[in-house]
Amino acid sequence: MHRDQVRSVRLTRDELESVKRAAEAAGLMTAGFIADAAVAVAQAQGGPKPWLLDQRGRVEELMAAGAQLARVGNNLNQIARVLNSGGHVAYVDEVVVRVLRAAARVEEAAVEMARR
Repeated sequence: MHRDQVRSVRLTRDELESVKRAAEAAGLMTAGFIADAAVAVAQAQGGPKPWLLDQRGRVEELMAAGAQLARVGNNLNQIARVLNSGGHVAYVDEVVVRVLRAAARVEEAAVEMARR
């Protein structure tokens, strides 16, 4: 599908940075990510769900939490590299448990929002 229609979108600096991070995490260019997100909301069964628009702050928090978890994943990869080379990392088991718990909570919150 070739997108040939152009629209301008105004964002705050913080909003744009959040969108850029989310697009990068999804492996998309920023404009494509914005287009895909807008089309997904517009085409949601029954049209855009008012609760999603009303829950904007929660959605933004979940996206920020997801971005933070992606950063943590990078740190865990560095820890794994140290461990695989015979090194030692203090408290690694506790850190992994806490990260897994946080990831599960973010996922549960996203699923709950999607069910509304």
